[in-house]
Amino acid sequence: MAGGAGTRLWPLSRKRQPKPLLPLVERARSMFTISVDRLHPLFPPERILVVAGPALTEQLKEHAPDLPEENFIVEPEGRDTAPAVGLGAIHIRQRDPDAIMAVLTADHHITDEAMFRKVLDVACRMALEGNVVTLGIEPEFPSTGFGYIERGEKVRTVDGVDVHILRRFTEKPAQDVAESYLKTGKYSWNSGMFIWPVRRVMAEFERHAPGLYEPLEQIAGAIGQPDYQARLEAAWAGMKRISVDYALMEHVQGAALVIPTRMGWSDIGNFGALYDILSEQAGGDVVHSGCEPIVIDGSRTLVFSDRLAVTIGVEDLVIVDTDDVLLICRRDRAEDVKQVVNKLKEDKRNDYL
Repeated sequence: MAGGAGTRLWPLSRKRQPKPLLPLVERARSMFTISVDRLHPLFPPERILVVAGPALTEQLKEHAPDLPEENFIVEPEGRDTAPAVGLGAIHIRQRDPDAIMAVLTADHHITDEAMFRKVLDVACRMALEGNVVTLGIEPEFPSTGFGYIERGEKVRTVDGVDVHILRRFTEKPAQDVAESYLKTGKYSWNSGMFIWPVRRVMAEFERHAPGLYEPLEQIAGAIGQPDYQARLEAAWAGMKRISVDYALMEHVQGAALVIPTRMGWSDIGNFGALYDILSEQAGGDVVHSGCEPIVIDGSRTLVFSDRLAVTIGVEDLVIVDTDDVLLICRRDRAEDVKQVVNKLKEDKRNDYL
């Protein structure tokens, strides 16, 4: 899935160049390119499908030229993750009704790519037995920004990877609840990555989200037909905007597993998370993009600027300088950047979105 807007990384992430296209962690590769590259050799290019909007799709093709053009599945507009997953599922089913489908994201950061592929391989083997499988991230602190997965007893260990019964998904918790989750040792962060038989996921859509299942089946009947685009747009117009967690995963019962893992995962949800990653890589207090900044008597500041940025006596800031916006905020307020985007939408200042 490559349609994320990344609003908490504004003004770097915009409609014309959203988060998956940005070279946030590496200057030479976008988040999308990195996400595709780390699937090799587990998945060859012909088995990697991408779901995104029409304008973004054309740019994504340039970032992953090895992927076949027909593997880019275009959604008319973003409707959150459940419709995107469903659209990918019907196209995979059209190619192979018995396929195992891994739902992955185009903008997450993973440092231990070998572990990621190992866990993903185990998850695929579990899905071959008919299971719905999700990857849970072992929590490093009581985060209130992630959903959580409660796991039950361990049912198997495969190649050193523990597989547990999936008990339930929970929403982003309050601080005290998050702290209690960590104390139990039974909860993982929800990574948003799912592995399942394509037949099973479509059965879950039919059972728990018939309002999505019916238009998806209408679209499926048009795949390969001359009127596919028209029928896609007609069905998509009535599609509910909902996440796959709400639509499916909170309701799945039976044959559901979670694999808790540590693989250096981050969703880079805001500039604070990005600072943590880049500062660890750089081994210094100030990390940056573009022109080397001059920092006098300051530290722990993230700077993105193609011009010379100079700071004197400041600490714990985020400074993002683009051709039309200058953002300055405290790192501990990085989550509030999304409020700026909401304000711009309310004021119809769309040129800045």
